[in-house]
Amino acid sequence: MLNQPNPDIPPKMTACLIDVSEHCSEDFLAKCGGKIYMSGFYDDNVNTYCCSLTPSVYVEGLEFVPERYPEDEELSEELNGELLENAAEGSYVNRSDIERMRKESPDNFEVLELTFDEDDDPSEVAREYLQGNPRF
Repeated sequence: MLNQPNPDIPPKMTACLIDVSEHCSEDFLAKCGGKIYMSGFYDDNVNTYCCSLTPSVYVEGLEFVPERYPEDEELSEELNGELLENAAEGSYVNRSDIERMRKESPDNFEVLELTFDEDDDPSEVAREYLQGNPRF
């Protein structure tokens, strides 16, 4: 797997909200209002080649976000507990798929205006920033 950022190109961290409903059961989706999303981020300037010549991006997961919470407060709290128990892990997304998603739902993507010091890990800076300033 090749995932080496070019040191001459600054990171372009992009927050995203990706529909992951296809990976969930119908019962769970019903609790979530019909859809569930993974909130995360990726460096738009880095392509990853994982077992393929097709470029991908690595989306680092932050949390799962339902389309809407149930109106019943108890059911809403139960769903929130389930979502917190299942931390969103990162995943590789085909570059063409991420670009298609970005065209179809531009409001689900936002380039972050972050600056990095030489010793910073851009992913850690973005994660810390987004946890304090959620986008979605």
